[in-house]
Amino acid sequence: MNLIDVLIVEDEVGIAELHAQFFRQTVRFNPVGIASDLAMARTMIRIHKPKLIILDNYLPDGRGVDLLREIIADKKSTQPDVILVTASSEMDTVKEALQCGCFDYLLKPISYERLQETLNRYLKYNCAIKAFDNISQRHVDDLFNMQARDKSSSRLPKGIGELTLDKIKQVFNENLGIKFTAETLGGAVGISKTTARRYLEYCSASGFLSVENEHGRVGRPERVYVRN
Repeated sequence: MNLIDVLIVEDEVGIAELHAQFFRQTVRFNPVGIASDLAMARTMIRIHKPKLIILDNYLPDGRGVDLLREIIADKKSTQPDVILVTASSEMDTVKEALQCGCFDYLLKPISYERLQETLNRYLKYNCAIKAFDNISQRHVDDLFNMQARDKSSSRLPKGIGELTLDKIKQVFNENLGIKFTAETLGGAVGISKTTARRYLEYCSASGFLSVENEHGRVGRPERVYVRN
């Protein structure tokens, strides 16, 4: 499993260390460095070539959104994705960040639950990009929906949690064409077979998965699920 290298750009040492600790506890993200200003950030981007940057907007030597503009303008280098963080809720800054193509925009003090939601969407977004050589309108729509903040959690039925659902969808997105049973999915995600079956049935009903019956080793039909 490839790790996603993350550069943290934050001038408050305590907050930067909290960010780093959070990323160390994740499965897929690897904090490669902390930069306390824009000059250091530029150097570390050249050295580490991070895939993702969590970028504070107000730094001692300038604004993070200006660094974001530089990243977008540099067509010769691999462009990292950016999550912009600021204490300001000014709409002009939000508009700038969106115009520059940042993946998400978070207000201080950061809610790490909210950051985890962003990272879940980011993983799904990257899996979807890698999954297809030729893209269709449906794939384009899926990408835009993944990048947008997900408002569907309030519409989920009782017994279906957003974080667990995201983990399950991530497993299927990373294993296209692989069939899962409730038992094998439960082992992959770390949930019970009964819980896994509930989520699998929900995903098949919503069209995310296809389901079919296969005969198991003892001759009894077994329900298997695969990504559509």
